[in-house]
Amino acid sequence: MKKISIFSISIILLVILIYVFARPRPDIISVNLVSETNEITYSDSESVQIFEDAIRTVKKVRGSVDVGPPNYQMTVTYADSKVVEYSLYMDFKTKNGFLIKQSNSEKMLDLKDHNSEELADLLSKGNKE
Repeated sequence: MKKISIFSISIILLVILIYVFARPRPDIISVNLVSETNEITYSDSESVQIFEDAIRTVKKVRGSVDVGPPNYQMTVTYADSKVVEYSLYMDFKTKNGFLIKQSNSEKMLDLKDHNSEELADLLSKGNKE
């Protein structure tokens, strides 16, 4: 009887893990950035992939934050018509950045170094054009 219980719990946990890691994630179809001086929309697959990777791999920072105005207000539109808004903070000298989700404005989402560098490079190109 004990073996059946352990087996059942193991199967349930396995199904949950498969669901969490294998569930389809909605694709981003566009990212709109608005700064004090510029507005740009990214919808090409290469740029969208950079944003998608950056958002998917953020590290949540413990505690609350109180920061100044962001470099950009970012609106992310998903294929399932869901829209999520973020404040994007980017230091273009160090290529470090973080996001704050509008729906949870006290939590900072730190961008991983590699993603932050790619995003800073992409935004630098967009500002020159």
